[in-house]
Amino acid sequence: MDILLIEDSAAEARFLHEILKATIPLQFHLDHVKRLGDGVNCLTQNHFNVVLLDLTLPDSQGLISIDTLTSVAPQLPIVVLTNTNDNELALEAVRQGAQDYLVKRQVNGELLVRSLRYAIERKQASEALREANEALEVRVQERTAELETTNELLKQEISSHRQAQERLELAQKAAQIGTFEWNIRSNEVTWSAELESLYGLSPGSFAGQYEQWAKTLHPGDRTKTEQEFWHAVHTGEGLNTEFRIVHPDGTVHWIAAKSKVFCDETDIPLRMLGVHIDITEKKQFEAQFLQAQRLESLGTLASGIAHDLNNILTPILTIAQLLSLKLQNLDERNRQMLTMLNTSAKRGADLVKQILSFARGVEGKRISLQMGSLISEIKKILQETLCNKSIDIQTDIATDLWLVSADITQLHQVLMNLCVNARDAMPTGGILSLGVRNLWVDEQQARRYLEAKPGPYVVSTVKDTGVGIAPEIINRIFDPFFTTKDIGQGTGLGLSAVLGIIKSHGGFVEVQSQVGNGSQFQIYLPAIEAMTAQVSVDWELLSGQQELILVVDDETAICDMTKLALESYNYRVLVAHNGTEAIALCSQYPDQIDGVLLDIMMPSLNGIDTIPILQKLNPYIPIIAMSGLASTETVAQIEQLGVQRFLAKPFTTRELLQTIHEVKASHCYL
Repeated sequence: MDILLIEDSAAEARFLHEILKATIPLQFHLDHVKRLGDGVNCLTQNHFNVVLLDLTLPDSQGLISIDTLTSVAPQLPIVVLTNTNDNELALEAVRQGAQDYLVKRQVNGELLVRSLRYAIERKQASEALREANEALEVRVQERTAELETTNELLKQEISSHRQAQERLELAQKAAQIGTFEWNIRSNEVTWSAELESLYGLSPGSFAGQYEQWAKTLHPGDRTKTEQEFWHAVHTGEGLNTEFRIVHPDGTVHWIAAKSKVFCDETDIPLRMLGVHIDITEKKQFEAQFLQAQRLESLGTLASGIAHDLNNILTPILTIAQLLSLKLQNLDERNRQMLTMLNTSAKRGADLVKQILSFARGVEGKRISLQMGSLISEIKKILQETLCNKSIDIQTDIATDLWLVSADITQLHQVLMNLCVNARDAMPTGGILSLGVRNLWVDEQQARRYLEAKPGPYVVSTVKDTGVGIAPEIINRIFDPFFTTKDIGQGTGLGLSAVLGIIKSHGGFVEVQSQVGNGSQFQIYLPAIEAMTAQVSVDWELLSGQQELILVVDDETAICDMTKLALESYNYRVLVAHNGTEAIALCSQYPDQIDGVLLDIMMPSLNGIDTIPILQKLNPYIPIIAMSGLASTETVAQIEQLGVQRFLAKPFTTRELLQTIHEVKASHCYL
């Protein structure tokens, strides 16, 4: 072994050298220094297995020397040498880092060698233990880090699962979906909170019982729905059905149920898992769509009938007015008969207009209108003529109402129809409420109605406290000729006309009713900027100045009566019975014809196809289109062709003359 002896006494050093030489010859190498500083230098330059340290040195005293050496070579074993036999000092030296303690005068060869070897072994064991502890500490730290990482990953996974669960619950709420699990053997059901919410209930209301859920089923659907559930259980097939439920507040909702049955190894049903989905809005859309389809088919039929009736009524109405002008010396009875003829023709024309209002919508004379004044006027009429004292009429008119573009006569008809129906629904009295307000309809609200578009609306409300409308007929109230009134008390066209007029104005109608609690009709009309109202012209200004008018109609009676009316007011007239004849006359009189009255619906070459040809022959010729089908679609189509005006049949002589007058005022050629 390599031994470093730090001893200031040369004699002691020789003595120790001789002892070692005699005990372990040729098995050691001893380096001797007299000062601690020299020993430190040796340790930094050479390798030693052990240090023999005297505690009394010229440059260091006592235990401080041990601290100095251990700071330089912490892994090197130290055996302390001293002249005193002090056990306390020995123990303190060991505590400071020495491996052994020897008294110089008691040292012999065997004791010295054994002490050196034990010191080395103890130091090696201590170092091995230290290294093992350090390795263990490192391993513990690594394992702790691994556990912390695993714990963090677990926390993240738990958080991810929680977020996924929250998103699932949010998605279920947004989609109005709830889940359930039915233990068929015990008849216990686990309902999710979202499902019970669909039923208008708080969590836990079903108390895990099938019977509690069954009580919420609509009486009309309960038997059928329960049979379908048990049929799915017995057959082991999945369930896919729809049924109605009743909320605690009495409102009816639609539920779609989809589920799967799980069986044991012997195909005995054990449990059913499924979802409930609120499809009330979907059912409302389906009802609106089916009603729209039904009204569309009925409207097609009604429009065809109305067109023919208008062609029949036009000459009757014209003749009645012309006779009253031509025959000034009639007696009173004949004059009354002529008046009756005129009145009956107008009533027939009004009835046809109601049919057309339902069928396709009608295009009237639109002005900028403030609904508040119209509501006030309606209230005054109701108080003075239609409603008795048992009906309290209330109004709620908002300030700063937006304007609507509307035919005031048609809207007057709409509101009066609704108010008369409300009055009839309160035979023993009640409250009739009229209101109007501004409302901005967003995209979500607009999706609830087929005809709605997002934007500003003026909403007029007619509400009563009457008998209400039964659920089984509420989807039919807008059908033409459908009425719950006794024979002779109603034609069934009032609400049909309401719907047609409002649709032609770009609006829609919302109905809410409950039997015994009254009904509410809300009319939505799109708001617009101000428009200029049209001004009528006096009779004396309607006469012509010998302008030449071409009248084109396949109905001979209409041609004759129109010709007679125009000639009576200083116009000249050419007559054609189809588009081909009209083209021929325009080619024959290219510069003489000042205007054309053209029927849109004719056999062979119709008015729509004739217009472009006439315009090609004379690009400046003004054209007034006529039709017994005064739909908004027809008006829009002819406007795209550049037609100046549209005249709906049946028309009066005044309407005919005023339309021509308006075209003359706006068209310098006529």
